[in-house]
Amino acid sequence: MKLNAPARILLVAATCAAALITLVISEGATRSSGQEVLIAMEAVDPRAILSGHYVQINLTQRLTVPEQCPAQTEGDWVALRQSGDRYIVAGGATSRDGAQLIGLPVKGTFTCNAPTPASDGIEATPGWLNLDLHIDRFHTNQTDAQRIERILREQRPDDTVRAFAIVSIGRDGRARLKGLQIDGERLELSWL
Repeated sequence: MKLNAPARILLVAATCAAALITLVISEGATRSSGQEVLIAMEAVDPRAILSGHYVQINLTQRLTVPEQCPAQTEGDWVALRQSGDRYIVAGGATSRDGAQLIGLPVKGTFTCNAPTPASDGIEATPGWLNLDLHIDRFHTNQTDAQRIERILREQRPDDTVRAFAIVSIGRDGRARLKGLQIDGERLELSWL
């Protein structure tokens, strides 16, 4: 039986729509079933935080004297450990098993700049650790995006962290963004 062109187009469109719906439902289920962690966020560049209706995600952990950078490796696994109500980087590893020995394993990398202690006539400078989990944007309405941008700009290194990414770590080790927590308020992604 030969289908005419409009019927074939409708069949292909229906197949694509069904595949997309299946993907959205599957990702939602995976995101819901993963281990939820809070990771501190900082402003990327005040001029580039807001572009359209999304917020650029910059997962940054502040380090103060006497804290040091965690052990790094050339691998693509990071171990997270709980510190109060949030998670921080405990170290890097070349494999999931190696990261699991240190903490909660997640696929990603980090760069670190250790804090500098005070010396003769020079103040101590804080350090930072930048975590790359391959999540970079949070899409939201314009009002929320502008409010989040303002809060990120106002954060100072010596202040309390006000912005966190809510991340789901799946059994596959992948990080999936669930939402943001801004001044204690949860803003969650909703696909449907």
